[in-house]
Amino acid sequence: MTLLKSNRAFRIMITAQLFNNLGTSLFNIVFLMIAAARPHATLAVTAVAFITFLPDLFAILLGNLADKTHDHLRAWSITRRTQATIFLVMSGLLFAYETRTVTFIVLLGLIFINDILGLYSNLLMAPISRYILAQKDMQTAMSLEQAVSITMAMVGGFFGAGLFSLLHNNAAVFSFINALLFIIAWIVMTTHQSYFTAAQQQISQNLAHHPRTTLFSDFNITFISVYRDHLFFQLIVLAAAVNFVSTSLAGLFNLTLLQMHQLMIGNFGTTVAIFGAVETVSMLLGSIVVHDIFQHMTTKQLIGTACGLLLLLGLVPSIWPNRLVWLLLIAGIGYVSAKINPRIGAIMMQRVAPDRLASVGGLINTLVLATAPLGQLLFLSLANVITPSFAWLTMSTLLFIIVGYTIYTRHRDLERVEN
Repeated sequence: MTLLKSNRAFRIMITAQLFNNLGTSLFNIVFLMIAAARPHATLAVTAVAFITFLPDLFAILLGNLADKTHDHLRAWSITRRTQATIFLVMSGLLFAYETRTVTFIVLLGLIFINDILGLYSNLLMAPISRYILAQKDMQTAMSLEQAVSITMAMVGGFFGAGLFSLLHNNAAVFSFINALLFIIAWIVMTTHQSYFTAAQQQISQNLAHHPRTTLFSDFNITFISVYRDHLFFQLIVLAAAVNFVSTSLAGLFNLTLLQMHQLMIGNFGTTVAIFGAVETVSMLLGSIVVHDIFQHMTTKQLIGTACGLLLLLGLVPSIWPNRLVWLLLIAGIGYVSAKINPRIGAIMMQRVAPDRLASVGGLINTLVLATAPLGQLLFLSLANVITPSFAWLTMSTLLFIIVGYTIYTRHRDLERVEN
């Protein structure tokens, strides 16, 4: 919190991010509710899930584009205004043609474009952050940004559904409110643009000295620069491996509850809500609380600890199906895992040149998230074809390998080698 008080530029940026995230999370839950109310609800909800995941696969391309953008502040301003316009268009469509199938298809396309613009604008601000933050404050800043994101996702989930109900399920009005939130974010940044002028001038100056290169050449340079930094690259590979395993947790959890009623707290819906709330709150605490027993751990040790807890979680259905044990493990996993992304983000900002920051961020995002559908395909298939318990045991086996690797290579931890 001290950083928010002392660094006004960061405070302005995170305030704008708060409104951006609130707008995104609010409409995400409502769009799912719109999809669930359609005649072919399963297909519609699946389409929404696919469309919201797809933009992340373009992160490497968008990061490259962000690094080539000369005026980051102007580009950010244009993208936010465009996002507001998209929601105004959506509001008009929903007001006039909400029940039509073609309207839903157009909405999917507009949501995809909106998410692409949102990701691009976030990558635009990464180099700006590099110049407005002191090196010692980077991890704290990453943690605060993550805390805002988690809080807005939680608020959006509860508040969005409630507000939608108060509006008598009027999606057109709701979309209009979303447009206003993006306009507020734009106003916050635009009226305080002078705090970011020096950072923008530095970025433009760096770009002026760089020769023009092809897109493929840029991809190649970015990947090679990350790969050659072996200590940093192994953290990215570990993060991708963990993401491969962990993205199936929600689906496996739901399938397990259907077979093991002793894990339920009340009914199915209540159990999912309670476990989800525990995970979210623990992640929020993990983001906010900096001075704890984990602050002196290396990033690889944090990954190993999170994987160890995940391993134990996977053993619960087969060895000791106890809801309290599972609840405590989920809380521990959420708390520890919340510390990993800010740590990797801070390391990236410290090690990567400002003119490559967005490209590297996009590359990491793409590499890590590309493993998600593969993990879901493997573990959810095992759960459906064999049993959820077998899928959990398979997951625990892979996690055992990851934990073993982190222990075996502990002498090559980035922070230990370089500090």
